[in-house]
Amino acid sequence: MTGPIPSGTPHGAGAASSRASASPAAVQVLPVTGVPEVGAGDDLVALLAGALAPLAPRAGDVLCVSTKIISKAQDLRVAPEQREEAIRAAAVRVVARRLHTRQVTSVVQIPSGPVMAAAGVDSSNAPAGPLLLPEDPDACARELHEGLTAALGVPIGVLLTDTSSRIWRMGVTDFALGAAGVAALEDLRGGRDADGRELKVTVRNLADELAAAADLVKGKADAIPAALVRGVPGATAADVPARELSRTGEDDWFRRPSLESVWQALGIAEQDEPVARMSPEPATERIGRALAVAALPRQGTSPLGAHVRSLTHRGEITGIEVQPADESRRALAAAAVMVERIRTALGAESLGQPLPEIPVHLLDPIPEENR
Repeated sequence: MTGPIPSGTPHGAGAASSRASASPAAVQVLPVTGVPEVGAGDDLVALLAGALAPLAPRAGDVLCVSTKIISKAQDLRVAPEQREEAIRAAAVRVVARRLHTRQVTSVVQIPSGPVMAAAGVDSSNAPAGPLLLPEDPDACARELHEGLTAALGVPIGVLLTDTSSRIWRMGVTDFALGAAGVAALEDLRGGRDADGRELKVTVRNLADELAAAADLVKGKADAIPAALVRGVPGATAADVPARELSRTGEDDWFRRPSLESVWQALGIAEQDEPVARMSPEPATERIGRALAVAALPRQGTSPLGAHVRSLTHRGEITGIEVQPADESRRALAAAAVMVERIRTALGAESLGQPLPEIPVHLLDPIPEENR
């Protein structure tokens, strides 16, 4: 999958062939030790320049810095009880919410582009309160890049990194949240592979590869907030911001997971959407949620006046009956709409894991003498 490539990205046959002809490099990932605990107002350029000096930085090196120390220096901190409100405030849009034990995790898009759990709000190694991400990580990376280049006398690239999970992949890894002086995207299209075939779709996310490599020598438990990656050909050959790495907006193929997409299509307001659990859910729970979704009134409308009854056998739901509230055409139409809503909501619940077949029947209206 590829999107538009920024003009600053090295691309085409020239970039690919130059990499192919170069000898394989010995890449080094060097931990940056000696950085003290960062506090509000600290001069990060001075702290990092001092810690980098023993490594003798060279042109072409890329410094990968945990975004958390930027948040600490800028005092982007909230009280623990304000965490959920901070997540809502940082969200450009909500992608999904999932319940884990008693905690609801919101997956949202943040202003700088990435989609992250809890908007990147992090409570680890933050005893004074959860830390927020900077609103413009690329600008923060730019400030560090310019300051360190001046202080060290050599142009080094800077990446701000953070930890996140990947869609359809287990576990977490570091990725590039901000970038300056780094060829964050490397377009290899137009070059040739080892067998001489033309590369037509390969656009390499170099920034995330550098960030993940750096995470191997730094970490929360070791109090090493930065690492220097050395020996990657072309790493600083262009200047592409990390914002260009986010596949959001029109390029986003998966704006919402299956359940939320159907709920949205059914007209459910975001604040009224139920929250599915992270762990597998029993069929009865998923069927119950489908019925609840179908019964929710749509924005600006009244609840449908129809009677819904679940048929059970040995504790399992075997069918659903919907009956109009009376013999009027309005009531019959409302019941028919309810039937289709239930069928659609059940279909959504079956996308991830099939449900047993649940027939939904539209019954005759309730006779007037029985009302």
